[in-house]
Amino acid sequence: MKRKKKYWIVLTVLVLLTGALALVGLFPAACDWYTDHIYGHLCDGISRLTALLPAALGELLMYLGILLLLFGLLLLILLIFLRRKAKFRRFCAGYFKTLLMMLVCLVLWYMPCWFIPFCGTVLGKGENTQRTEFTVKELGAVTAFAISGLNQAAEEIEITPDGRIDFPDTAEYHAGIEAALLGISDEFPRLTGYYPPVKNALCSDILKRMNIGGYNYPFTMEPTHNKYLSPIWQPVLDTHELAHHKGYYKENEGNFISQIALIQSDDPFLRFSGFYDMVQWTDAAWTESTDRQWEELQESGQIQIPPLHDVPEESIKQALEMLSELWVELFGAVPPISDRAEQIVDIANNIRREIYEAEEHPIDDMPAVQEIIEDTAETGWKVQGEILQENSYDGVVLLLLQYFDGKLFTENE
Repeated sequence: MKRKKKYWIVLTVLVLLTGALALVGLFPAACDWYTDHIYGHLCDGISRLTALLPAALGELLMYLGILLLLFGLLLLILLIFLRRKAKFRRFCAGYFKTLLMMLVCLVLWYMPCWFIPFCGTVLGKGENTQRTEFTVKELGAVTAFAISGLNQAAEEIEITPDGRIDFPDTAEYHAGIEAALLGISDEFPRLTGYYPPVKNALCSDILKRMNIGGYNYPFTMEPTHNKYLSPIWQPVLDTHELAHHKGYYKENEGNFISQIALIQSDDPFLRFSGFYDMVQWTDAAWTESTDRQWEELQESGQIQIPPLHDVPEESIKQALEMLSELWVELFGAVPPISDRAEQIVDIANNIRREIYEAEEHPIDDMPAVQEIIEDTAETGWKVQGEILQENSYDGVVLLLLQYFDGKLFTENE
């Protein structure tokens, strides 16, 4: 009886402590202070230990947890038939009490390792006092900057006459990424300290089907990635996960930190990766905004496109030039991605396919399993977007606009 009482006392204390730490999440300033002054020591200490292991301990523990839950389900089924056996009932009671204690301890551990840093303000800079409304032309300036940077990095990457590129290996990428992140640590102080290796996920085959490039195990402080990444995606993905590792756990933060760090690197491969990711978000946002506003101007009659059939060719040319000039005046000019940059992307994608096809993939012959994985991924991405809202991946566009405000453009322009 005394042992049972002690168990419930300990469990109650742990639950109350978890609740107290959860309440800290209601105070973003306190979360920022914790992440800036305490979290880094916890992060560096644990990751130095888990980095010694070849595989992700967090992933192995996740599989163990799944097995324990499945075994618990089996016990519940057996309990229907063996409920009269006192010894079996005691075993089940002890097993589920242990499982409950493990679950509570896990949630408690997540509070300082993930929840409190996640609840801080964006980039740990306090309440946002920067402007949040930008013109399409300003968005175009950031997009033009990103594409120009991408094209310039492409010129510095050597392509052999037979169409090959000698991409850096994982160790070379990691050294460059660490240098890039430390290079912006004056502006983002959380980026100081130790950087563990980004490990290959054992479940990369599943991650590929779920369109997941990587993820962190905060309770073991291990960043991981999908091993089937293109060599131009791996740098920005690894940097994104290492930004999370350092306490920037929101997805817009991860995108922003990875892009800003890599585009300032001396390594053209890292710059190419950072600019390429930046282009994906800014160009999509600029295209969507320009198309919408152009359509609105036409519907309101502020812009009238003259008929271009049954008119002299010279008149058509003049009309198109006029519309082009008006477009640039309204939205700015964005250069095209160069053929060389596109060629580098194609070569990298071919390498990714070769890596994937060099291995056997049993799931390819399991359409039902593939469907379950894809449905789970679709639901997961949707739920994540609803939870994160403006702090989801595409929120990086606003952070980039705020960062380049006063650098590429000013509000009064």
